[in-house]
Amino acid sequence: MARANKALVVLLVAVVGLWGCAQRPAPGSLERIKSLEAKIAKLEDDYRAAATARDQARRKLADADEQRTRLQQDLEQQTKERDDLKQQVTVRTAERDTLQTQFESFRKGVRSLLNQADTAASGLTPAPVISAGDAPPAGKS
Repeated sequence: MARANKALVVLLVAVVGLWGCAQRPAPGSLERIKSLEAKIAKLEDDYRAAATARDQARRKLADADEQRTRLQQDLEQQTKERDDLKQQVTVRTAERDTLQTQFESFRKGVRSLLNQADTAASGLTPAPVISAGDAPPAGKS
Protein backbone atom coordinates (compact mmCIF):
# COMPACT_ATOMS: atom_id res chain seq x y z
CA MET A 1 0.00 0.00 0.00
CA ALA A 2 2.89 2.31 0.51
CA ARG A 3 3.56 2.08 -3.13
CA ALA A 4 0.02 3.09 -3.98
CA ASN A 5 0.25 6.08 -1.62
CA LYS A 6 3.41 7.29 -3.29
CA ALA A 7 1.84 6.94 -6.70
CA LEU A 8 -1.24 8.82 -5.53
CA VAL A 9 0.87 11.70 -4.14
CA VAL A 10 2.85 11.95 -7.39
CA LEU A 11 -0.36 11.93 -9.42
CA LEU A 12 -1.89 14.62 -7.21
CA VAL A 13 1.19 16.86 -7.53
CA ALA A 14 1.17 16.40 -11.31
CA VAL A 15 -2.54 17.30 -11.56
CA VAL A 16 -2.11 20.40 -9.40
CA GLY A 17 0.90 21.44 -11.46
CA LEU A 18 -0.98 21.05 -14.74
CA TRP A 19 -3.94 22.93 -13.34
CA GLY A 20 -1.66 25.81 -12.21
CA CYS A 21 0.04 26.01 -15.59
CA ALA A 22 -3.30 26.04 -17.37
CA GLN A 23 -4.49 29.10 -15.46
CA ARG A 24 -4.09 32.49 -17.16
CA PRO A 25 -1.77 34.98 -15.50
CA ALA A 26 -3.45 37.41 -13.22
CA PRO A 27 -4.29 40.83 -14.74
CA GLY A 28 -1.75 42.60 -12.49
CA SER A 29 1.06 40.37 -13.65
CA LEU A 30 0.70 41.58 -17.29
CA GLU A 31 1.27 45.14 -16.17
CA ARG A 32 4.25 44.03 -14.16
CA ILE A 33 5.70 42.20 -17.18
CA LYS A 34 5.22 45.28 -19.37
CA SER A 35 6.85 47.54 -16.76
CA LEU A 36 9.77 45.14 -16.43
CA GLU A 37 10.17 45.02 -20.23
CA ALA A 38 10.14 48.84 -20.35
CA LYS A 39 12.72 48.92 -17.56
CA ILE A 40 14.91 46.45 -19.47
CA ALA A 41 14.63 48.55 -22.65
CA LYS A 42 15.60 51.69 -20.71
CA LEU A 43 18.57 49.91 -19.12
CA GLU A 44 19.71 48.68 -22.54
CA ASP A 45 19.53 52.25 -23.90
CA ASP A 46 21.45 53.51 -20.87
CA TYR A 47 24.06 50.81 -21.46
CA ARG A 48 24.46 51.81 -25.11
CA ALA A 49 24.81 55.48 -24.14
CA ALA A 50 27.38 54.61 -21.47
CA ALA A 51 29.32 52.45 -23.94
CA THR A 52 29.30 55.29 -26.50
CA ALA A 53 30.48 57.78 -23.86
CA ARG A 54 33.20 55.33 -22.79
CA ASP A 55 34.41 54.96 -26.39
CA GLN A 56 34.47 58.73 -26.87
CA ALA A 57 36.39 59.17 -23.62
CA ARG A 58 38.93 56.57 -24.75
CA ARG A 59 39.36 58.37 -28.09
CA LYS A 60 39.82 61.70 -26.30
CA LEU A 61 42.34 60.12 -23.96
CA ALA A 62 44.29 58.66 -26.88
CA ASP A 63 44.26 62.06 -28.64
CA ALA A 64 45.40 63.80 -25.46
CA ASP A 65 48.23 61.27 -25.01
CA GLU A 66 49.32 61.79 -28.61
CA GLN A 67 49.24 65.57 -28.20
CA ARG A 68 51.18 65.31 -24.93
CA THR A 69 53.82 63.20 -26.68
CA ARG A 70 54.10 65.74 -29.51
CA LEU A 71 54.38 68.62 -27.06
CA GLN A 72 57.01 66.76 -25.05
CA GLN A 73 59.06 66.22 -28.22
CA ASP A 74 58.68 69.91 -29.14
CA LEU A 75 59.79 70.91 -25.66
CA GLU A 76 62.87 68.69 -25.88
CA GLN A 77 63.74 70.11 -29.31
CA GLN A 78 63.29 73.70 -28.14
CA THR A 79 65.35 73.02 -25.03
CA LYS A 80 68.15 71.65 -27.19
CA GLU A 81 67.94 74.69 -29.50
CA ARG A 82 68.03 77.01 -26.45
CA ASP A 83 71.12 75.28 -25.10
CA ASP A 84 72.81 75.52 -28.51
CA LEU A 85 71.96 79.22 -28.73
CA LYS A 86 73.31 79.83 -25.22
CA GLN A 87 76.54 78.15 -26.24
CA GLN A 88 76.74 80.25 -29.42
CA VAL A 89 76.14 83.44 -27.43
CA THR A 90 78.93 82.47 -25.05
CA VAL A 91 81.32 81.82 -27.95
CA ARG A 92 80.34 85.07 -29.74
CA THR A 93 80.72 87.06 -26.52
CA ALA A 94 84.22 85.65 -26.01
CA GLU A 95 85.09 86.51 -29.64
CA ARG A 96 83.73 90.03 -29.17
CA ASP A 97 85.73 90.53 -25.99
CA THR A 98 88.89 89.29 -27.72
CA LEU A 99 88.36 91.59 -30.70
CA GLN A 100 87.58 94.51 -28.43
CA THR A 101 90.80 93.92 -26.52
CA GLN A 102 92.74 93.72 -29.80
CA PHE A 103 91.07 96.93 -31.03
CA GLU A 104 91.91 98.78 -27.81
CA SER A 105 95.52 97.61 -28.12
CA PHE A 106 95.61 98.72 -31.78
CA ARG A 107 94.06 102.10 -30.92
CA LYS A 108 96.60 102.70 -28.14
CA GLY A 109 99.40 101.76 -30.55
CA VAL A 110 98.14 104.18 -33.21
CA ARG A 111 97.72 106.95 -30.63
CA SER A 112 101.25 106.30 -29.40
CA LEU A 113 102.57 106.51 -32.96
CA LEU A 114 100.63 109.75 -33.55
CA ASN A 115 102.05 111.23 -30.37
CA GLN A 116 105.56 110.24 -31.49
CA ALA A 117 104.93 111.77 -34.91
CA ASP A 118 103.60 115.00 -33.35
CA THR A 119 106.62 115.18 -31.06
CA ALA A 120 108.99 114.62 -33.96
CA ALA A 121 107.13 117.15 -36.13
CA SER A 122 107.15 119.84 -33.47
CA GLY A 123 110.94 119.74 -33.43
CA LEU A 124 111.16 120.58 -37.15
CA THR A 125 110.74 124.06 -38.65
CA PRO A 126 107.67 124.42 -40.74
CA ALA A 127 108.17 124.81 -44.49
CA PRO A 128 106.74 127.93 -46.12
CA VAL A 129 103.32 127.49 -47.56
CA ILE A 130 102.97 128.39 -51.18
CA SER A 131 99.52 129.22 -52.35
CA ALA A 132 98.26 128.33 -55.79
CA GLY A 133 97.98 132.05 -56.76
CA ASP A 134 101.68 132.72 -56.11
CA ALA A 135 102.94 130.03 -58.45
CA PRO A 136 103.95 131.09 -61.98
CA PRO A 137 101.68 129.88 -64.74
CA ALA A 138 102.77 126.72 -66.39
CA GLY A 139 104.52 127.19 -69.67
CA LYS A 140 105.43 130.88 -69.09
CA SER A 141 108.66 131.87 -67.46
